[in-house]
Amino acid sequence: MVTNAVAPDKLGGLERYVRELSRGLVAAGGSATVVTKRTAPEQPDDEIGEDGVRIRRYSPPAKHDPLFAARYPLDIVRGVRAQISLAERDGGARHTVVHGHFPVPMIGPALQRTPYIYTCHAPVYRELLSERRGSYALPRPVQAIAVRGLRTAERHVLRRAHSLVTLSDFVCSEVALLDAAAGRRVTRVPGGMDTEWFRPAAPGEDIATDADPDEVTLFTARRLVERTGVDRLVEAMPSIVARVPRARLFIAGSGPLGASIAARVQELGLSERVHLLGHITDEELRGWYRRADIAVTPTVALEGFGLSTAEALACGTLVVVTPVGANAEVVHGLSPRLVARSAAPAHIADAVVDVVNMPDLDGLRARARPHVEPRWGWPAVVDAHLDLYDRMPRS
Repeated sequence: MVTNAVAPDKLGGLERYVRELSRGLVAAGGSATVVTKRTAPEQPDDEIGEDGVRIRRYSPPAKHDPLFAARYPLDIVRGVRAQISLAERDGGARHTVVHGHFPVPMIGPALQRTPYIYTCHAPVYRELLSERRGSYALPRPVQAIAVRGLRTAERHVLRRAHSLVTLSDFVCSEVALLDAAAGRRVTRVPGGMDTEWFRPAAPGEDIATDADPDEVTLFTARRLVERTGVDRLVEAMPSIVARVPRARLFIAGSGPLGASIAARVQELGLSERVHLLGHITDEELRGWYRRADIAVTPTVALEGFGLSTAEALACGTLVVVTPVGANAEVVHGLSPRLVARSAAPAHIADAVVDVVNMPDLDGLRARARPHVEPRWGWPAVVDAHLDLYDRMPRS
């Protein structure tokens, strides 16, 4: 697995996906090595987790380096090449498959014409400015050049892939925009999740959270960046509270918009109705999914699959989503009322209030978990990947 970062080094959707897919492959009798950059100085070069997944790390240039933009791709290509060689040595005589999940670290294999599978989780070049705003030492003119360069690199990685995978029809359409020929040969394999972990609480099982059972609990777990729309959900809360006075929103996650969102909560007088939880553990995340009356995925742009939506459904909780990216695909077949008219705060508020007041809400909730399990559980998703791996050329 060749990627940008992996859980638990970083706890985003892609990072968890790569780790859990690797874990599933190990459980199925294979071996999995994740080649990734180091995200903290204390992380070792070589580590084998309790789940049997091996992680081989290399060091990227420092973000504050004035030559960061120039050094980054070169250092990444060198680091990936060295770690792939070590990973292939680890595998011995076993059939080795290179599976990429992020474009920049796959530049080297693409240039070397190494056969590989590539999963496009989302068009990374479109995320560069919004997701990394303020993170890197890139002056505005250099940022524009970086975006164009990343778009070119991403297209090249797509073209050179032996097999292309997307997690949704939305991302398939994004691949086609980058390269029409690549879009015509995509295989769709839905995003996997641990449905044994994300499940409704058993009788007597503790699901304690800070939520008040007498209130209507809304919950979202998102990175606090522009594209995830958490700021839009906060703007929707005055309208929601006006019509559902017992509504209270809990937000899990962190990111560059954290301070501005906290300030906006205070400005709107919502300090008793909106609570920022920050980073939470997996146990807490599952507890919040279970406790929530409604989860909300208020995406503004680029939802490649919607893992948090699927995890909430697996816990038996309904999710209100915006009609952005793959959101509507994930809830398709449950109820069209789960999809807001747009990502505007007013439309998010209308959808949340509508679902809260649905007359057969419990009946719809009963269909939430069967909607995602077993088809999106890791056993099914791992089997689909093993079929793809079996068709890869032998080295």
